[in-house]
Amino acid sequence: MVFVFRVRKQVTQPHRCNIDLIADAIGFDENSSLLLYRLNPVKAARIGFQKTLYILNCVDVYVPDDIKLLIKSLEEERIDLYFMLETPDIIVYTDSSGFIKSLMSRDIVVFDERTATYRLAPKNLHMVLEVAKRRGLKYGLSFSVDYKASFEAHLKIELRDYQLEAYRAWAANRYRGVIVLPVAAGKTIVALKAIEELGVKTLVLVPTIDLLNQWSENIVKLLSIPINRIGIYGGGRRELNDITIMTYDSAYINLEKYPNLFGFVIADECHHAVSPSYRKALENITAPYRLGLTATPYRSDGLHRYYEDVLGPIIYFLESESLQSKGYLAKHREEKIYVVLPEEKLREYRRLIKIYMEFCKKRLSGIKDPRERFRNVLKLASRDQEAREALRAKHKARRIALSNEKKIAIVEELLSKYKDEKILIFSRFTDIVREISRRFLIPRILHDTPDDERKEYLKMFREGRIKVLATAMALDEGVDVPDASVAIVVSGTGSHREYIQRLGRILRPKSREAILIEIITKRTIEPSIARRRRRFEVFANREERS
Repeated sequence: MVFVFRVRKQVTQPHRCNIDLIADAIGFDENSSLLLYRLNPVKAARIGFQKTLYILNCVDVYVPDDIKLLIKSLEEERIDLYFMLETPDIIVYTDSSGFIKSLMSRDIVVFDERTATYRLAPKNLHMVLEVAKRRGLKYGLSFSVDYKASFEAHLKIELRDYQLEAYRAWAANRYRGVIVLPVAAGKTIVALKAIEELGVKTLVLVPTIDLLNQWSENIVKLLSIPINRIGIYGGGRRELNDITIMTYDSAYINLEKYPNLFGFVIADECHHAVSPSYRKALENITAPYRLGLTATPYRSDGLHRYYEDVLGPIIYFLESESLQSKGYLAKHREEKIYVVLPEEKLREYRRLIKIYMEFCKKRLSGIKDPRERFRNVLKLASRDQEAREALRAKHKARRIALSNEKKIAIVEELLSKYKDEKILIFSRFTDIVREISRRFLIPRILHDTPDDERKEYLKMFREGRIKVLATAMALDEGVDVPDASVAIVVSGTGSHREYIQRLGRILRPKSREAILIEIITKRTIEPSIARRRRRFEVFANREERS
């Protein structure tokens, strides 16, 4: 309900002054030689409906019926602020310059010179409404913020002491913030408690298709909410409901269409939520209650600094060690098994590394930090053939180190040694997983494994009908993997998050000690990679995260 009108430039000065009492000047339309104005309904209501009509009639402006009704309504209710959705923003109409200036000084409201309007991101709406209430200002909305849901949720299980502590910390922070708990510590249960308590329309954001169904199943099973009150948005489905479970990718594309639908947003694996595109989706909704869940909150690119802006600050953080000591997670130990490359492979590895290093020496001699060098080689590779060849050589060398054939012999020994345990085998490369699967008749789960087959393997693993599963990155995050007691890492990246996720797969409570075993090729880059993934570094290079 935006009312923009044009006035002849030659209009008399008294009338122009009167127009300024009810409208905000946008500018001059050179094509039509007319002055452009946008009616400010709060200004118009303040001087009165009849006077507003008189001013507009004097300059031959026709007023639509819906605008007349709006001005009358705001006049009767003595409204000081009026908020109107103009996706992806909300426009604020007021004649209180002091209020606007205070919001602009905090970067909550910005002035759009093109349209001569004051705008705020939907995420800030309720903050602004609270400020207005404290100042005794009455406000009106052109849209609904009634988030009440039709379901009555009843959580069927009791929260553990640390889960209740996390929930209370979040609630005390005005139902906003990020909760950090280890993998397998039950982050989802905290979110289900929040759904039960708030009773509002809820959006659950997840990074993978697998998690769409996992969340739906948990909500039905643990909250007693009927399946017909749950919508799935992603993976080919576009359902909205009292509880909507949506992938981050779908949110990026579609969420601004539903700016005021949800009162509560849960960002699962919320380290994804602060990436630039997904962050924008969270900025475009009005939900006042926000909860982030993750086991790995910090990002090597530093974007975790945006948690407070779109979800709230980290308000609860618990390391796995404290839960292990209380028996909520299994105790574990870590082992490293070192292998060497065959002489021929080692020569090839060194030849390839030499190509990369000589390029760096020739073209990037002033850069001593290896990570900074790598970043620069990546930039050069987009336009420089020699840089591409150097980069290719480095990747080939890395693959030789990580795919050492001798590792498969070690896997065979470990399978024999731990034959009575449930084992997960991880590798960075699919061809190694396929070879292990073929050689030892082990079921594998890869990115191209059909969903039905994947679910059946996980079910069989959970029930103990199969004891070993092999995977290449497909089970690192966002999949409810049944508990294992032994994890064998044939190869991996330098990602700290990957390390935490893989470790978490063996930490569900058990009577015996869990074991994480890494097989590492000596005299290559791999020992350095293994060290890096155990520590978190802000602004680490892309090589480490790849």
